[in-house]
Amino acid sequence: MAKDSQRLEQEFIATAREKTGHDLQEWMGIVQSAGLEPKMNTILNWLKSDHKLNHMQAQFITGIYLNDGKPVYDYEILFANLLDGKDDLLPAYRALESGIQSRLSDAEFIPTKAYVSIEGKRCFACATLTKKNIRVGLDLGDEPFGEYVQKAKSLGAMPNLTHMVEIAAPADVNANLLDYVERAYKRAHKL
Repeated sequence: MAKDSQRLEQEFIATAREKTGHDLQEWMGIVQSAGLEPKMNTILNWLKSDHKLNHMQAQFITGIYLNDGKPVYDYEILFANLLDGKDDLLPAYRALESGIQSRLSDAEFIPTKAYVSIEGKRCFACATLTKKNIRVGLDLGDEPFGEYVQKAKSLGAMPNLTHMVEIAAPADVNANLLDYVERAYKRAHKL
């Protein structure tokens, strides 16, 4: 689940000195002074071999370093990156968020690098912002596809999200869509 990545990253940042001997800012300086090519595998492998960090520690330091010293899983930054150049989709996204939360009070909207994961205890949907619309991915199992609820494509999300509905405006967030979202929630949570 997407929220686990943020939690793990925050825990690493809070305990970096205790677990690695350096705090995050010190690690940023260490990596900078090494003069390595700014590539994920180059830095990651160097941290593991030269500094004996485990894979997760090296991955967090590398990711943060390559993200200009900022946490990779900062939800505001991730959402801003997803929305970049797609500001006209924000009203539809906000309507989707509001509509889902009005029916499913425990639903969380968790931005990732490629999409917004929509989760309760489990991921049951996602919102992938394209240049033209928002693809609302849904966990609907073997329900038949149709003109409205299509086979999922290019969601960037988990394989259990088998279906999608495309929306582009707040009016597209209607009772029909929210009924499908609720069915996906119940399926993922076996209600």
